[in-house]
Amino acid sequence: MESTDPSDTDIITRIRAGEKELYRLLMERYASLVLHVVSRFETDHHLKTEMAHDIFLKAYERLDSFKGNSAFSSWLYRLGQNHCLDHNRRKKHRNTLFTEMPDDHSAEIVDEASVPDDALDEATASNRLRKALDKISDNCTVPLLMKYRDGMSYEAISKDLQVPVGALKVRVHRARKELKQHLEQKI
Repeated sequence: MESTDPSDTDIITRIRAGEKELYRLLMERYASLVLHVVSRFETDHHLKTEMAHDIFLKAYERLDSFKGNSAFSSWLYRLGQNHCLDHNRRKKHRNTLFTEMPDDHSAEIVDEASVPDDALDEATASNRLRKALDKISDNCTVPLLMKYRDGMSYEAISKDLQVPVGALKVRVHRARKELKQHLEQKI
């Protein structure tokens, strides 16, 4: 990014003041980040493009909710990730048609007692991890997820979030430390 380029904060301030056409700068700046997020959830090229467009639209509509407590890229990453998770939940829900249930569906209903303990333990652990991640600031959580869940290098994260590698390493270290503390507290 050249030094003459306006910062994300400057662009957002100007968009809020009525220069709506500047939103395209944010879209150009973060297109690869949003496509990376979508690629983690969807493989179909047309759906990826549509979902990325939906994420940018949602971000534009919710731009007033961006408080600036974290980088815009972190906020956008989290918004995109949540959009993709919601999309997958809706897709799974749509795929479960009641007409596909057998006539005697009472035998198909699974109560918690019949679920293997390992599956319950995994669901509980996953829920605890999600709650712990929610307690950590987006500033630290996003790079942590990009590094360990998405398998990205610090250099790639640095490019996507426009944050120096050294700062990212500090944020990831801080996130891991906080995550460990929250998990040890038995959320």
